Parts: sequence; structure tokens; C-alpha cells
Amino acid sequence: MSAQRLRWALSQPPKAQVVVAGIYTSARCPWCIALKKEQLGPRTKAQTVPGLIVVEFDIDDEASFFMPDGSRTTARDWGKRHGLKLTPTVAMLDHLAKPLAEPLVGYGSRDFYASYLEQQIEIAQRFWQNRKRP
Repeated sequence: MSAQRLRWALSQPPKAQVVVAGIYTSARCPWCIALKKEQLGPRTKAQTVPGLIVVEFDIDDEASFFMPDGSRTTARDWGKRHGLKLTPTVAMLDHLAKPLAEPLVGYGSRDFYASYLEQQIEIAQRFWQNRKRP
């Protein structure tokens, strides 16, 4: 996970028509690879509004980074703080990198996942549309 990518991604939604998704993942997780390839990759490349920016939180990455609120954390600690225990988990993020709704856990239902993902994106879009800029 790149701290710069997280800061950049979270600065985009209020002015651009995009939402930010955090994926809690692991390099040892075959479902994570499939999810990124089959769902998140195509959705980030789509010319759909809102656009989707994905920030990956790899539980195996021990590097610490600063969160938007100034606190220091690691990907594993970020997941624990938000109750994320399994990989893959996808959560739409607010301006402080906190999940906006109940995250999508796992990737067992490929047929329905795109619909679940779009529901989450709609929730995030409503949040960003209603958020007043500081």
C-alpha cells in the first residue's frame, strides 16, 4: 500500500466524480487475485461515473504509514481497527479512510459480486455528494 496513493485517492472524490475503495488483501490469497482481476480491475478502467479508485491494504506489509487524521498505522492494524479479519474484503472509504458501509467480505459469488460492488459504490457516491468541503 502506498501512503501517497491513499492520500491522493482520498483527495479526489469531492472534486472529481470518483469513489475510493480499500481492499484488505494478502499475496497468499487466491480469491484476492481473482477479485482484483475479475471485478476491481475492469471497474476501475470503465468509463462509468462515478469512477473507482482502489487502494490496497496488504496485511503482510509491515510498513507503517500516516492516515489522513495524522495517526500512524500499518495495513494489518488498519484492518483490525475496522473489524476486517478476512481477505479479500472491500470497503468504500470516507475522507479519513474509514469504511462507509458494511464491507464486502470474500469473493464466493462471482455472478452477484458486481451488483454488490455497485451498491457499495452508490452508497459512497451519496456520501461524497452530500459532504461539504472543509
